[in-house]
Amino acid sequence: MPMTYFYGLTLSMDLPARICIMFCLLLAGRVGAQSPAIDSLQRVAKKGNAAAQVALGDAYFHGAGVQKNYIEAVKWYRKAADAGDAEGQNDLGYMYEHGRGVERSNTEAITLYRKSAAQGFARGECNLGNMHEKGNGTFVDYAEAMKWYRSAADKKYDYGYLNVGRMYENGYGVPKDEAEAVKWYRLASDGGNTMAQGMLGYMLEQGRGTKADTAEALLMYRRAAHNDDATAQANLGRMYYFGNPYLKKDAKEAEYWFHRAARGGNAGAQYILGQMHETGVGDVIPKDLTEAAELYMAAAKQDHKGAQARLGRMYYYGYGVPQDHAEAARWYKKAEARGDAFAAGCLGIMMYEGQGVAKDSVNAVLLLRKAARAGIRDAQTYMDTHGLK
Repeated sequence: MPMTYFYGLTLSMDLPARICIMFCLLLAGRVGAQSPAIDSLQRVAKKGNAAAQVALGDAYFHGAGVQKNYIEAVKWYRKAADAGDAEGQNDLGYMYEHGRGVERSNTEAITLYRKSAAQGFARGECNLGNMHEKGNGTFVDYAEAMKWYRSAADKKYDYGYLNVGRMYENGYGVPKDEAEAVKWYRLASDGGNTMAQGMLGYMLEQGRGTKADTAEALLMYRRAAHNDDATAQANLGRMYYFGNPYLKKDAKEAEYWFHRAARGGNAGAQYILGQMHETGVGDVIPKDLTEAAELYMAAAKQDHKGAQARLGRMYYYGYGVPQDHAEAARWYKKAEARGDAFAAGCLGIMMYEGQGVAKDSVNAVLLLRKAARAGIRDAQTYMDTHGLK
C-alpha cells in the first residue's frame, strides 16, 4: 500500500494474494514486460477478491512487476473500497489525500478514512487521526486525533504507538509529558518502527523524558539510519562530525551520513553539508561553492532559515551563483521573516544602501537594531560606522 509517516508496512490479505504480491515485488525491476505474477493476481482480482484488488493496486502504485500507474492503482483500490474492504478504503483515501491518480480531495480522503477506521483498521485509524490533527478535511481536533491514535495503539500497531508518543511530546490533546512520550516511542521502536527509533534516539541523546544515554541514542540512530530514516541519518552524521565519548570524530563518516540524509530530503543535513562544501573539510570534502549553493537552495526551499540566509549571502557575493543583489535580498527577507538575525543585519545594510531593494533608512535601522541586539557584530559595527542608533 502507499506509505507515509502515519502508515505501516503490513499487508492485510489472504494467503494466495499475499503470495502473489510477494512474487511481484521480487520480480520488480528484473523484467521488462508485465510479470506472470501480475497476470495471476489480475485473474484473482477480477473475480472480486478484495485482498487481491488491494494487492494489485499496490503493484501499480509501486511499479512492482508492472509499469507504475497511479490511475490503475486508484481503479483497483476503488473496487476493493466499494466492496467494503477496510484496507481498500484506507488506500483510496491516501490517493485522494495526496492527489495520486485522482484530483486531490481532503473531503473524500477523510470520508474513506472514517469508513476504514469504523471497521477497526489500524492504518485507517492513524490516518483519520492525522486528518484531525492537521485539520485536513475537518477542523483541528487534537482530542479526536488522540482517540484514533490510541485505538490503533490498542491494536499494537507500531505507528499508533508512535503517534501517541508524538502527541505526548508536543502536548497535543493531552498534557505535555516527555516521559510518557518516551514510553510510547520505545514501544514503537521495539516493534521495529524506524521513525520511532530515531525519535527515541533524540530523546535519549537530549535527556528528554528519560536519563540521557548517548550510547543507547547512538544505537537507535544507527538502527534508524540503516533503514533510511533521513532525520536519524542527519543526527548520526552530526555525532560523527562533533564526536562524543562513544564515537570518535570522523569527518568522512559524517559526510557519508549527511549526504544520505540530504538525498532523503533532510533540510538540516543539506544545510550542514552545504557549509562543509562552502569551506572545505581537510582532505575529506574539497571546497566547492557551486555544490554549496545547490545544497543551500535545496534546504532553503524547505524553509530552513539558516540555509536561506546563507543562500542570500551566496547571491550577494556571487559565490557559486551569478551575483544578484535582488535575489540576495529575496532570500534574506525569507530568512529574516523566520527569525534569522544574521539575515536581518544583511537585509538592513542592503536597505540602507539601496542594494537590490528600494532604499529605506527607517526599516533598515530597525533591522540593524534587531540584528545587533541578537549579537550580530557586523550589524553593530555598521551602525557605529554610519552614526546610527
